[in-house]
Amino acid sequence: MAITHAQEQAFNAASGGIDISVLSWICIGGLLATLFVWAAWVLIDVWQGWSNEKVRNKALIHFAVKIVLLLLFSIWMFAS
Repeated sequence: MAITHAQEQAFNAASGGIDISVLSWICIGGLLATLFVWAAWVLIDVWQGWSNEKVRNKALIHFAVKIVLLLLFSIWMFAS
């Protein structure tokens, strides 16, 4: 649903002149950055568990596949 010219003017006035598309890219970038930082943090944690033999190989592979699918799905849905 497209916004009307009056809605766009009201948004620009309230946001201090920031364009709607810029705000959209900032939100998408923030989401993807958060997901990648979270994935790296959890991957390090799982890797440490695997290296200490507290996590099985199957669980490590399962986790890696889930993370890759989550990141690919998020990029496909939000950044395309």
